[in-house]
Parts: sequence; structure tokens; C-alpha cells
Amino acid sequence: MPTERPRKIPVVLYRTRGGAEVVRDWLRAMDEADRNAVGQDLMRVQYRWPVGMPLCRSLGDGLWEIRSSVPGNRIARVLFSVHQERIVVLHGFVPASVNVSSRLEGGSVMTKKNKRRRSTRDLIALDDFLADEDKREEFEAIAVKEVLAWQIEKAMKAGKLSRSALAQRMRTSRSQIQRLLDPTDGNVTLNTLQRAAKIVGRTLRLELV
Repeated sequence: MPTERPRKIPVVLYRTRGGAEVVRDWLRAMDEADRNAVGQDLMRVQYRWPVGMPLCRSLGDGLWEIRSSVPGNRIARVLFSVHQERIVVLHGFVPASVNVSSRLEGGSVMTKKNKRRRSTRDLIALDDFLADEDKREEFEAIAVKEVLAWQIEKAMKAGKLSRSALAQRMRTSRSQIQRLLDPTDGNVTLNTLQRAAKIVGRTLRLELV
């Protein structure tokens, strides 16, 4: 029986050659609600990569973009690349009018065309930044629930199992299945997730690390 476990790829925040923490400072300068929206989307990418639209889209040459909805009907744009098995957040802005390439210290500093790549080992991790903001556990719980809900629903489609049929097998209501598959519902118990995973032919595995 296949085992499902959310796969996490580290997200780190870009630092210029001069030592400026441009991404961290941009996040810290945001209003709390804006920062939370961007931080949660970055955590989602950390657990779901590789992932496409509507969360991420490719800009070409190894550069990717996240568009986060922030209060006031605005969009925060976050640019990143993948390097040394890490997601490197290069730049972020809420558009008015921004020359992105000039703000990236010469453009795509860690894209495929750049032959002089730098180590990402000493960059600030998203997890550490969110821990300092007392948001890591909250955002991680949401991201993991979303991944598990997506994996269960994917297995349901593969097994041609409807929500009504899953509810019958679990001896519960369809509304409970709706809650189970709702990524924003954090009240679903581990026991419920384990039962659902077993019915769709998966095993839910949790670890302390």
C-alpha cells in the first residue's frame, strides 16, 4: 500500500553579494496581513513543489512567480528560482510600477543561464523567518492539511470514488467529507485523515523530526 507523506523542499530568502537581506526586509516592512498572505503561499510552495497554476507560473529561464492576494484587492508578486534543491526567493513587490530586472542585481541571478551560481546554504530559511514571526506552526499546519486533502482527492479520482461513496464507506455524512477535503478546515482529526487514506488505498505517515 503506497505511503503518502508531504514532501517539503526548503525555501530560502535571497541575500545580495553585499549582504543585504532584501527579501527578508521587504517581508518585514509589509503590513501584517500582507506578510501573512505571502508567507502562507510560500509555505504552500514549500510543501507542494513542483506546482503550477494558479499558485505558481513559469516566467522562463528558470524563473518562477507566485501571485498572492493581499488585502485591498491587491496582488503581491514573489519571484523565485530553484537551486541546489532549494527554492530561492529572489524578489517581491506589490506592483505599482517596478523594474524587476534591475532590482534583481543584474536579472536572473540564479537561473539556468547564470554560470556563476552561488551557494544557498547560508541563506535565511523561510521556516526560521516564520518562526520569528510566531507563524511557522500555523502556516505549516494549513499547508500540510492542503497537501493531504489534495492527495486524498487525487486518489479518489484515480479509484473513481465519489464523495458520497467515500462518506458511505467511512460511515459519515457528505458534509464531513466536504470538511475533510476543505484545505481551510483545520478541525479534521488525524484519525479521520487516516481512515480516509486507508479507504483510498494509501497510508498516512507522520514523523517527528
